[in-house]
Amino acid sequence: MHNVWTIARRELAAIFVQPIAYIFAIVMVLILGYLFATQLANYALSSQFGAGPPPTLEPILNTYTFLILLAGPAITMRLLAEEQRTGTMELLMTMPVTDGQVVLGKFLAAFIFYALVTALTLIYPLVLLRFGNPDVGPMLSGYLGVLLWGSAVLAIGIVASALTDNQLVAYMIAFGMLLALLLAALISTFYTTNPTVGTFFSEISFDSHLDNFLRGLITATDAAYFLLITAISLFAATRILESRRWR
Repeated sequence: MHNVWTIARRELAAIFVQPIAYIFAIVMVLILGYLFATQLANYALSSQFGAGPPPTLEPILNTYTFLILLAGPAITMRLLAEEQRTGTMELLMTMPVTDGQVVLGKFLAAFIFYALVTALTLIYPLVLLRFGNPDVGPMLSGYLGVLLWGSAVLAIGIVASALTDNQLVAYMIAFGMLLALLLAALISTFYTTNPTVGTFFSEISFDSHLDNFLRGLITATDAAYFLLITAISLFAATRILESRRWR
């Protein structure tokens, strides 16, 4: 575990010296802040003419997870691809670390960065709690879903980064894989006459498993889905690195 944490700290330091990390965080906060302010304004306006639906975190977190589909591959695309392009991967492999520790350390760094950016959005539930009486359950389950969602997104990005030494190619591979999982729910609607196939695509869809979390429902199936995607992706990235040792 010491090696994993050493690699993670090294990657975190590399992330935070890049302007893109701060630009990413600022853009996320601005977009979500605008959406949240608009929701509050609409509620205040509708309250003048009758009871309107109170503001919730669901549209905020929905937008955030969609943005992470775009930004997640950008966070991970350099983690292994850059090491392979510059040749530092060979140097790293000569150190007393395993391929699994390398993959896990880089994933941990990306996830910590993601968690820190996610923490910036906690201002929105705090505002709702201070000036309203929202249901806390959906807030907690929503953030759990967001963290699990991000874990799966970043792990898939790690796989893509392991497959190539080109960061742009790594981004496109990761985004393509994530888009396929996102659109699986849409594809399932085309198989109304074949419920087995429709259920399969629905079950592998990112959205269908996230929706329950945002509505305040935590199920073992949904949590296991994201954890399984994460575990399989990290395992695959490890095997890809191992295969490069013998090339």
